[in-house]
Amino acid sequence: MSELLFEIGCEEIPAGFIEPALNAMKERLADSLKALGLEHGEIRTFGTPRRLGLVLDGLPARQADREEKAYGPKVQICFDADGNPTKAVQGFARGQGVAVEDLQQVEGPKGRCVMALRQVEGRPTPDLLPEVLSDLVRHVPFRKSMHWGSLDESFARPVHWILALLDGAVVPFRFAGIESGNESRGHRFAAPDPFPVKDSKEFFARLENAYVVVDAEERRDRIRAACERLAKEAGGREVAGEDLIREVANLVEYPFPALGSFEEEFLLVPAQILVNSMTSHQRYFPIDDGKGNLLPRFIVVSNTPVEDVSVAVRGNERVLRARLADARFFYREDRKKTLDDFAEGLSRVTFEEKLGTLAEKVERIKEHLRYLSPFIREDALSPALRAAEICKADLLTNIVGEFPDLQGEMGRIYAELEGEEREVFEAIEQHYRPRFAEDELPKTDTACLLAMADKMDTIAGCFGVGLIPSGAADPYALRRQALGILRMLIDRNYRVPLSDWIAFSLSALTSKLTRDAQEVAGDLASFFEGRYRNMRKNDFEPDAIAAVLGAGFDVLPETENKLSALTEFQKKEEFRELAAAFKRVMNILKERPEGVIDPDLFAHEAESELWKRYQQVRDVAGVAFQESRYLDSLEAMVRLKEPVDRFFDDVLVMDKDEQVRNNRLILLGHLADLFLNVADFKKIQTD
Repeated sequence: MSELLFEIGCEEIPAGFIEPALNAMKERLADSLKALGLEHGEIRTFGTPRRLGLVLDGLPARQADREEKAYGPKVQICFDADGNPTKAVQGFARGQGVAVEDLQQVEGPKGRCVMALRQVEGRPTPDLLPEVLSDLVRHVPFRKSMHWGSLDESFARPVHWILALLDGAVVPFRFAGIESGNESRGHRFAAPDPFPVKDSKEFFARLENAYVVVDAEERRDRIRAACERLAKEAGGREVAGEDLIREVANLVEYPFPALGSFEEEFLLVPAQILVNSMTSHQRYFPIDDGKGNLLPRFIVVSNTPVEDVSVAVRGNERVLRARLADARFFYREDRKKTLDDFAEGLSRVTFEEKLGTLAEKVERIKEHLRYLSPFIREDALSPALRAAEICKADLLTNIVGEFPDLQGEMGRIYAELEGEEREVFEAIEQHYRPRFAEDELPKTDTACLLAMADKMDTIAGCFGVGLIPSGAADPYALRRQALGILRMLIDRNYRVPLSDWIAFSLSALTSKLTRDAQEVAGDLASFFEGRYRNMRKNDFEPDAIAAVLGAGFDVLPETENKLSALTEFQKKEEFRELAAAFKRVMNILKERPEGVIDPDLFAHEAESELWKRYQQVRDVAGVAFQESRYLDSLEAMVRLKEPVDRFFDDVLVMDKDEQVRNNRLILLGHLADLFLNVADFKKIQTD
């Protein structure tokens, strides 16, 4: 078994590009080798700002011999009336390199046809890899790629070398004017000269000596340990956390941590601003005293070894001092005005060209709050309205202009400093939540009210003017915002009818809509249903989700309760009986006439018995349904199985007499309605 060592060396790749690129490379290589029938061992990836690569053990020397099938023309056009082969079959046989008499007649994908069997000898692995690796390097995905020179090829950054070895032998191919070879390079400044390698063991050892820590996890461990040690030395703890450690690990090839300081006077600025100045702009690690109080110290992780660390530290301190001075100036300028002063400028800021200004959006948000508060908490309306008036004001502050990540957080800080109620300033910060799939939700009813109103206005507005997500394109993050609404409705048990809320949202946007409101409402309902399916796909079986949604999707806590009840009911023996009864009803109920049941039209005892049992079950199941005891409701409906079976055995539903026929269909319609209170059993897999 052979070892493949592959490395693409280039100029510094943005930190956020590295991990997605390595994952994609691993997946594409595995798919390519599988398609070629090449079994292999584990694919191990490695990456730094200047290199992306992988090591693969266990490649066979060659492909296994294989038998290939090729389906040809249908039998009826292969031979004439005398049984002689036609030109069609002769051409097929010639193309496959076999004789006509060696073709077999089989059932193919499109009916009975001829088939050629060919024995294909496996090719040597070294002959296959040039094309595989050439394809791999050409299809590494990046959010943005670039061209350089006069080359047609593109990559995240210009490529300078390609290392490609199979058991020490070069796998030859060419990309962007670079020939693959057996050389790698070390740290750009500390060890820039190229060096040859034979295998992965030598490769990793020589890179370590050339100031390159190839393994990203090891770089993270070194940074983490250094931050802990240096923060302890400064009398505190590092507070930026794992996200920054992960990012910095992809900014350096060989971490060189050092401890710096800044003037205590900057601590008069809110800590969030200082932390953001250090982390977002400089990728420095702040330190606090362990109780949340920021210390005038920081940790810098450099990528370049220096003889005198103090020189490098002083340089970073000068850079940070300038950043903090700017932040202090912006903060002081902001404090000369109130959030209400900033909010006055929202009428001059466009939210979206077709949807108007941020001031108009705020007014729509307030309309949503008035609509939603009766479903949530009436006394949350007043603080929510106040929060809405100034929730977007911090977008016009100097600090948020410089540090966009602080939107919402600066609104909270300024609102608290201005003496607003806790419910108000907490809602301002939290109304942007959840910012991503696993982010925490707003913590209060007031904050949830504001968050849901803001998100629904954005979603409905974008759909109303044709800005609908497609494929991976979702520039307004509508999928994430819809997921946030669903999570809040479910987590906090808000019983807001989604269909009514959608209709209200569109009525608030009447003057802005460029599409038919009814069509938009349908699209929005489908969009939310699709997000719900996606959200729950790992928690429940697909057929259970489809069955519950088939019976209606409106009040989310009820949908959740029905789904849980149905999932529990599916474990019971009675489940199949109820599903079978429902399917028998629905199979014949294609068209349902209007009207009421007339017992005088019953001609069979089975009809009377079913009508009687239905009324008994309806009363029991109906009460359980009204009390959201859906499992009890389902268990009560099981009593309908026997009379339903007897009805279909003894009664001809489609009687010639129209009155009798309609009466029976109306009875079945009542049964269907009872079942559909919980789920559409047609969508459940019972086999």
